[in-house]
Amino acid sequence: MFEAMIASLAFVAFTYVIYPLAMLLRARWLPRPVRPIEPHRWPTVTCVVASHDEGERLVDKVRALLSTDYPPGLLEVVVADDGSSDGSPSRARALDPARVRVASNPKQAGKPSALVRAVAIARGDVLLLCDARQRLAPGAVRALVAPMADPGVGAVTGHLRLDAARGPGAYWTYETAIRRAEGRTGSVVGATGAIYAVRRELFPRTLPADTILDDVYVPMTLIRGGFRVAYAEDAIAYDLELDVSREFVRKVRTLAGNFQLLAMLPWLASPLRNPVFWRYFWHKIARLLCPAALAIALVTSFEAHGLLANALFAAQLYLYSLAAFGHVRASRAGRAATLCCTFVALNLAAVMGFVTWVRRANRVTWVQTSTLGGGSATH
Repeated sequence: MFEAMIASLAFVAFTYVIYPLAMLLRARWLPRPVRPIEPHRWPTVTCVVASHDEGERLVDKVRALLSTDYPPGLLEVVVADDGSSDGSPSRARALDPARVRVASNPKQAGKPSALVRAVAIARGDVLLLCDARQRLAPGAVRALVAPMADPGVGAVTGHLRLDAARGPGAYWTYETAIRRAEGRTGSVVGATGAIYAVRRELFPRTLPADTILDDVYVPMTLIRGGFRVAYAEDAIAYDLELDVSREFVRKVRTLAGNFQLLAMLPWLASPLRNPVFWRYFWHKIARLLCPAALAIALVTSFEAHGLLANALFAAQLYLYSLAAFGHVRASRAGRAATLCCTFVALNLAAVMGFVTWVRRANRVTWVQTSTLGGGSATH
């Protein structure tokens, strides 16, 4: 019992503390910088905006992309429309018919299908993929494209910045630090769907129709092909922090997508076939296993004898009680309670994500998530 307790707690600690710390230290002492771009060699860029019934939000996003400081003659916009019925793609195209085009699914078929249609008509050397919801910072396009000067870079992920950092926002700050460190030392194991870029010739010609996490599927296939996924600190997209309950719904979908990817791309779990296996394991797979490790730690510390076991059991009860308090009190809870609540919710979401994937309840369709803090999502 005692050995199982120590092993399970060590696994959780390695996943959430040791691995991130190791990446941060490596980024500081053994960085792998990318070659900076030459100002007169900016590539052509196609901004692909995924959309389904986004209304004026889509029009505003396209207007903002057209007014970015990237050279106008080198930038176009393609709306990846998944069967919208609100007329927003047409209104977006009317802003500048010469630079804005629309690729539409005749009927709603899912984001992956819409993306493939949009990429097929894109003219840019680089694809900038984004959603309609998030606002891009000035200079974001230049910052995202700049690492492409390095021929070994196949994709670049930007920096999603939330407006607060209590619970989910604090977790995202932590997650961002890991991605930044991974990018500085090699490849990030995935990308931020709100803002990432891919060389057009490397984007897959097809995507599985039910893909939940195209922003992990695409970068990981590039990594397997020998390319690097870089991180652009100054390529910033802004979004709102969700509360714990609404973040839970989003996270269940994301974690179901991680289970789905392991089934779609079994080589991800192979140290012989995945070039960044250990990064992927500790950043992605280990988090899916942590709920089991936490349950084992609680049970074994209760059944084990000795002062240390009793102390660890009491500490776990205290943290779970604090999480429950954070859930009940919600926004009125203190920072510590909110963080504990967020941690527990994320691990419960891993369990629910597995259940969702097993039940095949992950069919890719769009829903308006204004009730979840704005924007659209895929399920």
